[in-house]
Amino acid sequence: MTYSPGTGWDGAHDRRGWSLLGRPTPFPPRTQMRLPLIGRALTAGTVAAVLVLSGAGPAHAEETGTVGGRLTTSAGAGAAEVRVEVYPADGYEPAGSTTTDADGDYAVSGLAPGSYTVGFFAWGRPDQYHHHKSDLWDADPVTVTAGETTTVDEQLRATGTITGQIVDQAGAPVPGLFVRGSEIDTNDWAAGSTDDTGTFTMSALPGRYRLSFAPIEGSYQDQYLPGKLDEQDAGIYEVPADGTVTANDTVLPVGTLAGRLLTAAGAPLADAEVYVNTANMYGGTNATTDADGRFRVSVLQGSYKVGYSAGERQQWYRGKLDSEDADLVTVPGGQQTSIADRLLGTGTITVTAVDSVTGGPVANFCAVDSCSQGSGRVTVRDLPQGRHDVYLYAPDRRYFPRDLADVRVRAGQDTPITVKLRPGAVITTTIVDRQTGSPVRDVCVDAFLPKRASLRDGYGECSNGQGRLTVGPLATGSYKLFAVPQDGPYGRQWVGADGGTGDERQALTVTATAGQVTTGPQVRLDRAGVVTGRVTDATTGAPLADATVSVLTGHPGVGAGDAQTGQDGTYRLERLGPYAWPVVFTHGSDTAREWSGDEPSRFTATPVTVTVGGTATADAQLDAGVPVAGTIRTTDGTAFRGGYVMAHSADTGDYAGSGWVTDGRFSLRLKGPQRVFVSYDVTLADDQRYQGRYRATRPDGSTGLALFTVPATGELPVDLVIPTS
Repeated sequence: MTYSPGTGWDGAHDRRGWSLLGRPTPFPPRTQMRLPLIGRALTAGTVAAVLVLSGAGPAHAEETGTVGGRLTTSAGAGAAEVRVEVYPADGYEPAGSTTTDADGDYAVSGLAPGSYTVGFFAWGRPDQYHHHKSDLWDADPVTVTAGETTTVDEQLRATGTITGQIVDQAGAPVPGLFVRGSEIDTNDWAAGSTDDTGTFTMSALPGRYRLSFAPIEGSYQDQYLPGKLDEQDAGIYEVPADGTVTANDTVLPVGTLAGRLLTAAGAPLADAEVYVNTANMYGGTNATTDADGRFRVSVLQGSYKVGYSAGERQQWYRGKLDSEDADLVTVPGGQQTSIADRLLGTGTITVTAVDSVTGGPVANFCAVDSCSQGSGRVTVRDLPQGRHDVYLYAPDRRYFPRDLADVRVRAGQDTPITVKLRPGAVITTTIVDRQTGSPVRDVCVDAFLPKRASLRDGYGECSNGQGRLTVGPLATGSYKLFAVPQDGPYGRQWVGADGGTGDERQALTVTATAGQVTTGPQVRLDRAGVVTGRVTDATTGAPLADATVSVLTGHPGVGAGDAQTGQDGTYRLERLGPYAWPVVFTHGSDTAREWSGDEPSRFTATPVTVTVGGTATADAQLDAGVPVAGTIRTTDGTAFRGGYVMAHSADTGDYAGSGWVTDGRFSLRLKGPQRVFVSYDVTLADDQRYQGRYRATRPDGSTGLALFTVPATGELPVDLVIPTS
């Protein structure tokens, strides 16, 4: 197959000419490479006229605006005959387009006032978006004003060249192969096609690339240069700016893999999906069995793991339930390799649960997708012969869930199991409208121990149609409740004895005991209000885009914030009850997290008063804070390879900041002055993982949570020594 820029192979394309018909993905994919976006082609004779939006004639000129500017090459000369397209900031269809003139100048008029992004598509080069972005969704927005011209100048980034020749086993050139290049560290891409001499040439932004092509006609299997079956083993080609790198390859020999699959009873397994994966599950192809259970597929010479699925059954050759245990099938070039397999027979397990403290029976629990319905026993049927992991949980939330590993199932037999479940505490409550007393559904409630409050990444059980809700299982302790309406007119609240509050310290404490059900305070919801404002850099005054705003801090990489600032630094924080709320602002690793009133802690923050249906204002000016940096090693001096270190407020337990660990060092920035403690989640070179709160030895020889004092200015060096035994 031959790639022709701007056409593709099958008539279904995106706006850049890349086929939108997805490739079948080998089962189950360990990773899925994002397909590159091929640059828009320009044909000879492209009209260099400005395309004007429909209806945007002279009579409407005062109602529309223009985007114009000059596009230059990486050397600074005018870039002629380059396609320019202008997109609405929230869309993918161009609102207008044109082509640069001989000096690189362009103008696109007839644009309705609003926010837009601008793309530049030069022949034979990667797509580029203002400013110096590779993807449309990363482009910097520009604002169009009626009756005015918004100037958007751009310089094409410097590129290098990847060239090479692809030949077959006899040394003859292979024409018409589409060659893809994917940059390892970014979303950048490159593409080209072999000519009659088997030679390809592609422009690429500087970087490190993996190259691949699909040499088997009608197959989706890729070969990676040089001569590899999958991405993990592929060579890395470093492309310099204005330089050339050569990548030659020989198409691997092609063999045939054929097989027949049967049911456990010996009947043909028809219409089963067959997945032929490379040994490390990073590439391959697939097939489907016919009415006789047979399949046949051409593959590149190499070793493969073969999996197949039929309905809800999934299995791996030969007779394995997991890909890690699958037998390797070696397929030599020029030959047919045949295999045969059948579905494993099935058996059952019967699970009985008992209370781990009292030894008494547990009447209500579930195992896999079957529940006891009060009988204290669950039978799980139709499990393939082999070892399984079985998940158990209590639907009434009175017991902690448990995973049973390596439960052995025998075909045609039942395996009885008795399991101990650890009892938990349960808090029940009802959710009502504060004014009417009517029940409110779809309100979730979190129960937080002291210094454990954080923004959740999703919720489990929420109130039903009668407003009832069960929270649990919980460890024995004293909890405060935080209510989160999922929709409707209501606002969040810390739950008080007779209504809501925005201050955790004013919330009612609920004591919960393992094995018991505690009735918590009724949650009386008020209508919500809104907080808006603008987040800027304290030093430059510039707006900070993509800053997160919330009333609780979130675990790094999970819950980040309830609202996010736009390009102008503004945000809108919704669904807050009409109370006084501390508000937290976070922006990347170059500024310190701070609370409203320029404070380091939720408990010292200046509250923002929210009213029903009203809009309160809270601006923030974020500064760099105090750098906290140091080493993190084991007791024998071994550096931790990766992970992260988190600082928590000693007063509230909130996340105060976090930093990545690299080769035994970490750094983060914190707002001072404040006291913090540290937690960590780190790995050694052998991928061993260590988690916990950092403890230190006191003068009396005992150990306890280590506290660090962050100064108002300056820096704080911290060296951590983590025990690993």
